[in-house]
Amino acid sequence: MLKIFRRLFAGQRRGLQSRGASDTPAEKIDRADTAERIEILARGGFESRASTLETILDEYLDPDTVDPEDRRWVEAEVARAFAAKRADEVTWPLETDFDRLAVAFDALDARGIIALHCAGYTRSDGISDAAEVYHQRRERGRASRGFVFYHGQDVEAVLVDRGLYLAFGAFDERDETMAAIAAEIVAAVEAQGLRTEWDGDVGRRILVHPIRWLKRSPSDDPREG
Repeated sequence: MLKIFRRLFAGQRRGLQSRGASDTPAEKIDRADTAERIEILARGGFESRASTLETILDEYLDPDTVDPEDRRWVEAEVARAFAAKRADEVTWPLETDFDRLAVAFDALDARGIIALHCAGYTRSDGISDAAEVYHQRRERGRASRGFVFYHGQDVEAVLVDRGLYLAFGAFDERDETMAAIAAEIVAAVEAQGLRTEWDGDVGRRILVHPIRWLKRSPSDDPREG
């Protein structure tokens, strides 16, 4: 699966340009901002505890400028965030809105519409990822008519209850094909009991709302779930 938010953290990485660990002084991090980023990764549900720690320390922060005390704080904060998330997951229903969305995406994918979860961080990232999958599948003899995806910024928005926007498109770039694909997406999502808003304009994304974002995080332990 594509790594969530990698492009986000590459663009927001703190600290000096790397000059080598030996001559780069340690700097104090913004703990409030870092805690918010950790929470986004934990609640988004696409990253494990280990991959979140790696992302924060190696991509969001500059590993050459994080002092030992802040590094220990980051490790503890990641552990705290995931412990809280795991405790919450126990109380969740067996099937969540995300699970229903995933079923819809699987059905669309089986019908030749590439369906990607958290495809990069921006719309252009998602289009690039969809194009990459299109070419990979074509090389294997599998045809694709179009695509649907949401990206990292969309996950951030859905975490604060703004709904989930789905981008879509057709590989023949014809408006009538895009409209037909959008209608298929709406039908597949609503068949799973979720509500959508779309006015028929192929230049506008489909909104899934309301949607309660409850996605179980992957485990670092292969013996678990």
